[in-house]
Amino acid sequence: MTKILLATENFPYGRGEKSFVLPELTRLAKDYDVTVISHADERQMTEGQRENRLPAGVHLVTHPRPRFTRRDKLRALFGFLTDADGREEIREILRGKKQKRTRFYQSLSFYAQMLADRKILKKSGLLSGEEEIVYYSFWYDYYCYSMVRERKKYPGVRIVARTHGRDLYHGRVPGDRQPFRAQMERGMDGIAFTCAYGRDYYDRSVRSERFPAEKLHVCRLGTAQASRYMPAYSGGEWMLVSCSNVIPLKRIERIIDGLSLIGEQPICWTHIGDGESMEAVKAYAKRKLWKKGNIRYVFTGFLEDAAAWYKENQVDCFITTSATEGGCPVSIQEAMSYGIPVIGTAVGGITEMLDGNGVLLSEDPEAEEVAEAIRTIFRMSGEELDGIKGRSLVLWREMFDKEKCYRKMRNVLNGLYKIGDDKNVVY
Repeated sequence: MTKILLATENFPYGRGEKSFVLPELTRLAKDYDVTVISHADERQMTEGQRENRLPAGVHLVTHPRPRFTRRDKLRALFGFLTDADGREEIREILRGKKQKRTRFYQSLSFYAQMLADRKILKKSGLLSGEEEIVYYSFWYDYYCYSMVRERKKYPGVRIVARTHGRDLYHGRVPGDRQPFRAQMERGMDGIAFTCAYGRDYYDRSVRSERFPAEKLHVCRLGTAQASRYMPAYSGGEWMLVSCSNVIPLKRIERIIDGLSLIGEQPICWTHIGDGESMEAVKAYAKRKLWKKGNIRYVFTGFLEDAAAWYKENQVDCFITTSATEGGCPVSIQEAMSYGIPVIGTAVGGITEMLDGNGVLLSEDPEAEEVAEAIRTIFRMSGEELDGIKGRSLVLWREMFDKEKCYRKMRNVLNGLYKIGDDKNVVY
């Protein structure tokens, strides 16, 4: 059985990656001998919550995110300045016209983390050279680069990485430039993107000329089939739901602003999730909506299984006003699987999720635009509503069915991918 080394950021520690990694890991465990390599730091491993329900047969090893002594930093700096990859990186930075100092330190930090992780990888015994191995990096990060460097000793190892948002778009890191991408590409067998938007961005703005575009694949994460088809609105209070981390990038205040302009129609808005801005958002909702007799709101906080919430509750529309999305949000996929209309901003992969199944907002909508989108949905006739609900489910079946998405990713891992436009094609 082929061995998969699945490199994660911190899974199974913490809860940030769980909803993305665990469903795919469950399927991988049926087809491969899987070892998860977690890069959680020491604090996450000792203080964070751990997922103990790993699929049967899955092994776990930890390669903690490195901490550096002064000597480590000096050694990394010397290597960065003398290594062929480091010199190539410096030349590329110097050719740029902005933020050269920030980019230098960003690349140096990335290189230092690679060196430390590669040292651990060498000692781990995971690479025997005698068996077929696929190194599947769930993020296009420093530990993927360490495997690319170590691969020279193990030419039979295949390397495939996913890339999402903060490890994909230049604007998501200090210096507005992702480090060492050309050097990493030389050792990659494939790069998987969670949306066509991300693949197109990489092809246009990141990919080096020497790296074949045929190695870029759209492999959406996908979600499980819903347990029911959401009943249609039957009158009375209209149920609006959002689901995300409560952080500035999600711009939950925009939903509140839109609701503040809605008159007469009784609406209950429920937000699922928590985060650093929770108290500020709650205070904002109270300030903006306390006089609105027709608007009721509920903050559930974090739910272990947000999709299961839909089994017991009526939902008439899902909404997100996020400022950015790296891929196709799983929260929207889950809503679509229940046949729920969607309102979303025209950012990232959301643009390919909305096609006759809701309202696509502008990238940076004002309160009135959000309010009008909400009105558009709840004013629809029963026939119109049936049409967009059915369209949500059809799109989910075409693009986000978990089993179909997994089969595509498995073919990429095995090197059995097909060349061509795979925007909506799953093998």
